[in-house]
Amino acid sequence: MWLAEAYVSDEGMGARTSQRMDAAAPRPTGFRAMLRASMSNPAVAPRIVSPFNPANAVTASRILTLPPFVWAVDNGYPQWATLFMLICGILDKLDGAVAKIFDCRSAFGEVFDAIMDGICYGFAIVIVVAYGWAPAIPALIILGLGITNTALRLVYAKRAGRAVNYKSYAMERIVGFIAFLIGFATGRVEVDYYYWGFVPIFFVVVVHDARRMLVSGPEAAS
Repeated sequence: MWLAEAYVSDEGMGARTSQRMDAAAPRPTGFRAMLRASMSNPAVAPRIVSPFNPANAVTASRILTLPPFVWAVDNGYPQWATLFMLICGILDKLDGAVAKIFDCRSAFGEVFDAIMDGICYGFAIVIVVAYGWAPAIPALIILGLGITNTALRLVYAKRAGRAVNYKSYAMERIVGFIAFLIGFATGRVEVDYYYWGFVPIFFVVVVHDARRMLVSGPEAAS
């Protein structure tokens, strides 16, 4: 009996001594604390996706379709111009699938995709207008609305305090239709009708999204 009591007494003293040593030991701070917390609980560790990933590579590759597009328009090959713009559109759809397959979705990837939309489609519209394949006035209005939409998204990201792309189903459809507008220009299919008819639709969507981004705030728009 007395042996058991002595053992329990020694065990309790050891536990109290260990507690006092843990309390006296300096606690790690800064990066060491974050590292220890992530190792003890991996679920709370933030997942960082590198911007150099397969999905963003597909997105960046879209710009490679622009030089041959200019070559085709300059040499009067509308079929080739349409083909190169079609490839650009397919890559735009493919990058999302690649991001899902390789599990590399990120806020940067969404913003980068929107930037490439503006660069590729905006540049293509400028080219078809410069070569007289599309009417200048509605095309300039479309470009102006596109620049306005980009500026609004930058303001939205600043208000949100992080790199984030404002999600708008209507604007996604608008961007997709701009690719068709370029195809209508290269195919010479009722170009004036489609360009002028597209302007009021684009304007309404930009105004609608602007109200949600600037008035309602990031929480309501996300």
